[in-house]
Amino acid sequence: MNTHRPRRFAVSVVPLLCGLLLATAGCSFSPGTARNAPAGHVTVTTQASVLPGQGYAWVPLPEPTTAPERDARVRDEQFRADLQAALDRALQAKGYRPVDRADAAFLVANRVGVRDVRETQPVRAEPAGTTPMSAIKCTGGNCSQLVVSNDSGEPVLRYRTTERTEGGLMIEVIEPRSIRVVWSALNTGTIRPGEWTQARLDAVAAQTLSDLPAYRP
Repeated sequence: MNTHRPRRFAVSVVPLLCGLLLATAGCSFSPGTARNAPAGHVTVTTQASVLPGQGYAWVPLPEPTTAPERDARVRDEQFRADLQAALDRALQAKGYRPVDRADAAFLVANRVGVRDVRETQPVRAEPAGTTPMSAIKCTGGNCSQLVVSNDSGEPVLRYRTTERTEGGLMIEVIEPRSIRVVWSALNTGTIRPGEWTQARLDAVAAQTLSDLPAYRP
């Protein structure tokens, strides 16, 4: 297998392919820092028991229409080439093979996006019946986890800020003449810090196409 230099994604992103591609399902695909297996969520949005044939061809990528699709991290030519190579391997593992578009029994299209999300929420008070926390910020060992002092010395509710990066990948299998979708899946989720290796992209591709019916002669 050919190897390519790793692609690095910045940290800090939600409904991605939802708020980013088309809002058809919850969002989620994510390779971990120290493992290849992704922890995303795949939703098969169009089911099929069999595809029209064995040979397939890719639909040329359109110009991106949303900010997550225009993100430089997924517009990178090497990343796109590595992703398509991973999807080709996953399709061929299912028994399909690439052919000229004129000879294709079906077409394959994909959309991918990524974005950073920063959320700030108040720390929730403890349930009724539990021992209340201190109402004033303190400097000792039993300091409040809910309240801090503002610049004027007044007690105010403490807030917690979280940052994450979310990504989404959508695949459609299309009947060439009618342009009817015969199978589709959406893989979305949080991307953890780390490098995009070909092995991780292979894992994401295999997960996304895991429910695609295998070719049966």
